[in-house]
Amino acid sequence: MDINVTVSDITLESVVTKSMSWDADEGEMVETGDHVRVGDLVAAEIVKKAVADDRYPRLKEQVLEVRKEVIREKVGPMVDEALAGTVRRTNEWGEAKGPEVTFREMVVSEVKSAIGQRHNQHNRGTVLEVAVRAEVQKHVDVAVAEEVAKLSDLVREEVAKGMSETAVAAILASAMKPANS
Repeated sequence: MDINVTVSDITLESVVTKSMSWDADEGEMVETGDHVRVGDLVAAEIVKKAVADDRYPRLKEQVLEVRKEVIREKVGPMVDEALAGTVRRTNEWGEAKGPEVTFREMVVSEVKSAIGQRHNQHNRGTVLEVAVRAEVQKHVDVAVAEEVAKLSDLVREEVAKGMSETAVAAILASAMKPANS
């Protein structure tokens, strides 16, 4: 039994279906106005296989970079729109709380709030004070390490002296022991 299938007039540009996207406001899938083409499906399969295959790391890297760029192109305008608009703060149940504010105003408010909050570990100061203290400590540690490194020859010499004195004392102590003990 032979089965022959002939497909004519299908190209990478052939439309397979309409593109759909989740609309949170409507609570359902809605058409985006775009079309899904054969080439889109082929490209998606290539991406899936290239990303999963460790034999071609350079191809995988390129595919992931292209994918990131496509995502940036699609998501960028949505992010810009969200940042330019206003938002209303809500309580834990999603009920509106206070006036609408811009995203920038909301971020500035959150930063001011975080800076003034007490650090929760043993009440060692505000979040800002603890962060500044940690950064200062990092710089002190680096400065001490640099100074010790400058004195490394002196440190080696003193350690060698101490080791030599200890070794000599151990040798003399073992030489003074009676042979039977």
